[in-house]
Amino acid sequence: MEPQQPDNDILLRWLNGELSGEELRRWESSEGYRRWQSVQAALERGAPRPMDHEAALARLLAARHKRSRASTRRLRLIWVSGIAAAIAGLALLLWLFRPAPEWATGLAAKEAITLPDGSEVILNASSALRYKDNRKGSGREVELEGEAYFSVTKGSTFQVSTALGSVQVLGTRFNVFARGQRFEVSCLEGKVLVRTDSRQDTLLPGQGLKKTEGATDTFTTEATTPSWTNGQSSFQLAPLPEVFREMERQYGIQILAPDLAGRTFTGRFPHDDLEVALKAVCEAMGLEYTILDEGKVRITE
Repeated sequence: MEPQQPDNDILLRWLNGELSGEELRRWESSEGYRRWQSVQAALERGAPRPMDHEAALARLLAARHKRSRASTRRLRLIWVSGIAAAIAGLALLLWLFRPAPEWATGLAAKEAITLPDGSEVILNASSALRYKDNRKGSGREVELEGEAYFSVTKGSTFQVSTALGSVQVLGTRFNVFARGQRFEVSCLEGKVLVRTDSRQDTLLPGQGLKKTEGATDTFTTEATTPSWTNGQSSFQLAPLPEVFREMERQYGIQILAPDLAGRTFTGRFPHDDLEVALKAVCEAMGLEYTILDEGKVRITE
């Protein structure tokens, strides 16, 4: 009997197709052949399935499209975020450099105003008001030319600045007149601090301060609201030319009058009837008036 050849030699000759018929029968009935079949079956079970090239290509394209959309979304988000940041920056600049609110009235006109801080103002005829918004939050300030009645909400210091003096309060009601050389403040509620170039006064309700070209004096008043806010202008020892100038503002007219310097008027006139207004002043002062065409009035002695 021939000696049995090693399994590896038989396997190699078998793979190369070199076994004889008898050798092939002995190999296929041997234990080595059965071990080889077991190993081969295990390898086949663990082998990957054949690749579906079309499916793989489809998956590759889908992944690429998904990455492209994600990149587009990121770019769009960055773009939108940039636009939003630019808009926010522009809004901030506009807020920081926005013009201060201003109001102005013409002849024969009044205007009720609510300031940004909630304070209320009635602006008399031919007057102007500018709200200076202090962005640091340390106080409130308005600039006045003409006459205005203030009802200030409580809060930080509120200041009315004029060319002739200033008024400072925390929350109160008061009237300010600043025209030409006349500066007058009346305190109707609370307490106000009045400053001029020559003095400083604290006024309580019913007290007032008047500065003219020649002097500065205090006075008392029983008014709870300025008469002009109720349709009348009232005066106490006011220069007569000033009284007629106020009439011009309230009626939108031009008054032609002789030199009336040195004469004063105490009284009032209404804002809704020119004839009655002229009589109220002229009869008290011994003057005559004539209403001319084109909104003019002539005053004679």
